Amino acid sequence: MGCVQEIATSVQELRKSAVCPVCGRRTRLSGDAAYYDQSARYKTPVYYCGSCDVFCRDVDARRLVSHYYAASYVQSKNEQSLLHARIKFFRRILSLVSSYLPARDADESHRPTLLDFGSSYGHLLSLAQEQQFRAIGIELNDELVENCKEKGLCVYQTLDEFSGKVDAVTAIDSLYCVPNVRELLADIRACLKPDGVFLIRVTNRNLYARLNSRFLHKGDLSVIGDATVSYSARSIKKLLNLSGFRVAKIIPDYGKGKKLSARKRLFYLSGYILTLLTLKRYILTPGIIVVAKKKAPEQSAQKR
Repeated sequence: MGCVQEIATSVQELRKSAVCPVCGRRTRLSGDAAYYDQSARYKTPVYYCGSCDVFCRDVDARRLVSHYYAASYVQSKNEQSLLHARIKFFRRILSLVSSYLPARDADESHRPTLLDFGSSYGHLLSLAQEQQFRAIGIELNDELVENCKEKGLCVYQTLDEFSGKVDAVTAIDSLYCVPNVRELLADIRACLKPDGVFLIRVTNRNLYARLNSRFLHKGDLSVIGDATVSYSARSIKKLLNLSGFRVAKIIPDYGKGKKLSARKRLFYLSGYILTLLTLKRYILTPGIIVVAKKKAPEQSAQKR
């Protein structure tokens, strides 16, 4: 089944049953949130699972796929400015990945393989190649796939097109766009080596969305941005645990390595200060970086 068809099927099922994509339990309608695609801007219903602290957007497959082509971060005119704004951040991501991979001898010829899910313009892939990774990308947007191939990068449109095992998987601001996330994580786990590392960056805005909806703009959950599924630190840990991963570390993302506007920089730093005041018991930055490893087979069996 093609990637677009898979998304269509999973979104249709989500709309019929309004179930949590993490735990599978029924959710409740919590409000709506701004969204857009190639043709219009509008609001979509958003459901909430209190057990997982997850918001999930009700949007049909056609609009979901159209959004993947309309977002500002996939437009060719924005490529260089986005590279300039995030190149240090991508280097930081690759440094984190390397620090969690098994140590290698200096003369070892093996090049670790990194798979980047949602590779967009291929900026992370290019930097990974410079750092002696064998880099592979997965990107739904066929225009970006062609863009990457023109640069000599190896990019597929679906994970089904790739076969083999990899040392690391990254999902930078892409996991929250996937409605059928448990299925995706099963596929990622299957292609990751036993000692491999899975590194995710997602937004962490659910608390702010709830506060805004309750005290400022009743029912407005637009703070979750364009997320199809919006996570918190608690929900991403639960998701990974249920999908056969263990969380090695959760890192508050306060914008390190990114060029941000003054307003956004203040927002990130305020969240980080609040996080430090709780001694990191609560992660209150608007983004989080999660490092995960595969559970041992016996651990996964016990959980089931």
